[in-house]
Amino acid sequence: MTRAGLARWASCALAGALLAAPVHADPMADALRLVEARHPVLAAQAAEQAALSRQRNWKTDVFVGWTQRGTEFSPEAGANAGVRLTIPLFDRSHEMDSARTRTAWTRERSGIVAGFLAEVQKLRGMALEVENADAARELYRDRLEYWRQAVEEGKSEPERLWGEAEALLQADQAYRKAREALDAERERIAREYGGDAWMTLSGLLAEIAS
Repeated sequence: MTRAGLARWASCALAGALLAAPVHADPMADALRLVEARHPVLAAQAAEQAALSRQRNWKTDVFVGWTQRGTEFSPEAGANAGVRLTIPLFDRSHEMDSARTRTAWTRERSGIVAGFLAEVQKLRGMALEVENADAARELYRDRLEYWRQAVEEGKSEPERLWGEAEALLQADQAYRKAREALDAERERIAREYGGDAWMTLSGLLAEIAS
């Protein structure tokens, strides 16, 4: 194989390796982009800004009239029509409106993103509580199994199992309560910040707080 052919082969191999390499998604970055695009307030302001940018900074007037002497384009008398174009040379109101809209969107975005990050931090704390509750539940389950075997082997009285079973029941209830609270809070945040894409945001939040 020639040197040029070897170089082409190496280049193709490298490109194939890059394409085959797994892409690690960043759910937090995806969530922030979704909030910026779909939050009801930001979406409304973005639509206003887009509409404002499409507006013309000039106007046209169509006029129809009647002349008795004709015009410079037609010497005959009769009806005539035309278009008048008005361009404001020193009117910057359109530019200023656009700037105000962009500034309002940026200010609103900063507040909403800060609020969203605070909600995410709270959600992570709740997810940690769920993990701790699950660990406690597993501990009480192991304790109950330990004492059950001890009773079967005659090393402990059967009455011991009642207390262990009750502790496991309470731990299981605490886990379920923490799990339900986490799910409810995740849905509330997703609905508040995700707009019509709240289900997608809920899935991203589940990854972030896992």
